[in-house]
Amino acid sequence: MKPQIVRYPEVGGELPPLTKTIVQRQIDCYSGVRPHSIHTDPEWARKKGFRAPLVQAMMSTAYVSQLMMQFAGEGFIRGGRMSVSFIKPVFVDETLTVRGRVKSRDPDGDSTRVTVEVWCENQDGVKTMVGTASGIEANDDRASKK
Repeated sequence: MKPQIVRYPEVGGELPPLTKTIVQRQIDCYSGVRPHSIHTDPEWARKKGFRAPLVQAMMSTAYVSQLMMQFAGEGFIRGGRMSVSFIKPVFVDETLTVRGRVKSRDPDGDSTRVTVEVWCENQDGVKTMVGTASGIEANDDRASKK
């Protein structure tokens, strides 16, 4: 199935948000079920001071990648970059919303690099991850989308 490509917003424009509720089965599939893991063993997570199992941080980056694929398609596959910081933990059964706002458009060879400020926030509006992601936009791509 080919990813749906959304129109490129101008600088300052926001991408349509992506919302994910993360259940334990997804966490288990992501890293495999292991005893003494803060991700897959609820008792162990509590013993280590967490109220519930933690979602792996890399799951947030996978969701940012999904957002960027919907935004930039092949331009993210061919020239995607991401730089993020994880600032708050995400727990099982929380809902993350991945958001993005176009930060800049810069020449990149024969194309344009579109940089997006990205962040994840939980159901309470608390940011859990912040950073940037970018993809290549062929110069003729913008003209065809107008």
